[in-house]
Amino acid sequence: MDESIEKLAQDIEAADWFEGKVLKNEVLGPRTSMKVGGPADLFIEPATLLALVNTVCLCKDAKLPVFVLGGGSNLVVNDRGIRGVTISTSNLKNFYIKPGKAMECTIEDFEQVKESCPMTVSCGSGMTMEDLLKNCSLYGITGLEKFAGLPGTVGGAAYMNARCYEENIGDAITSVKYLDLNEVSKCDKFNVSSILKTYTHYSGTEDWDYKKSPFQNMKCIIVEVSFLCKGLDLYINEGCTANPAIQDYINKKYEYYIEDRKSKGHFKAASAGSVFKNNHSFGKPSGKIIDEVGLKGKSIGGAQVAPWHGNFIINNGEAKAEDIRKLVDFVKEKVFENTGFNLEEEIIFV
Repeated sequence: MDESIEKLAQDIEAADWFEGKVLKNEVLGPRTSMKVGGPADLFIEPATLLALVNTVCLCKDAKLPVFVLGGGSNLVVNDRGIRGVTISTSNLKNFYIKPGKAMECTIEDFEQVKESCPMTVSCGSGMTMEDLLKNCSLYGITGLEKFAGLPGTVGGAAYMNARCYEENIGDAITSVKYLDLNEVSKCDKFNVSSILKTYTHYSGTEDWDYKKSPFQNMKCIIVEVSFLCKGLDLYINEGCTANPAIQDYINKKYEYYIEDRKSKGHFKAASAGSVFKNNHSFGKPSGKIIDEVGLKGKSIGGAQVAPWHGNFIINNGEAKAEDIRKLVDFVKEKVFENTGFNLEEEIIFV
């Protein structure tokens, strides 16, 4: 191991501000939904925001590259792994809600609800989308149901502007707190918040678009995301949960989308979700185009275009990142030869 990596690991483990894990040569494949990828030279999983900020500072001082890993659901890690430092945000899981003023409300399929209130939901970027939605149903909060079954973390969904059932998650986001990697400086427990920057999202801004967010053009770590939702139980306060009937209503909405995902084969095998973006100018979804070109089931090594969905590439158990890269390139080449369309990748190779 590089001496600078070894020294950094020792310095972090010895620091009185550090809580979390420091792992050397940690294989990253199991930490991704595609289940491929080699080791990180140094893998750090800070347990607190203070530990995260100061870890980044030490990495910067050591002039070591930093890669940020969330839920690993939309990326393919190189077979050789990732050089430098990989920092996981998985422990950033705070959750809190802030209700607005109550107003009259009519829900066609839930007549019991007569009032609702705007509800700002804020959570740490390392919280999984599954856990975010569990919390929403627990407290009677609606508005994010279409994202039920979406893998990965809240931070990753914000970064990619995840899109499910014709709805962008960015449309529900009101603000994002992030750490600017170009301006980060060491801090103590009393000034962590002052180190962070806040991005406020106004509707209609051009820096959000289909599978696009402003954070894709920034060197930053998303640490918290806030959403504007709707609270259906006006009697929620600290220590309380929503009326069971409201919880049940929201959970049934989740079940509908999860079952629909299952019927389309989203959970049949290890994958990184949709491989290619849809382009409306093509006249049909990318998966349909790939199917019509006759590529469903095509394999290279252990990677395969899913027999049930043209826009999924799955790991049949023995895939390498190189197999996936070759298959993605093959699909793009064949689609262009047959249709003249240039497919744009959605998954990220690192």
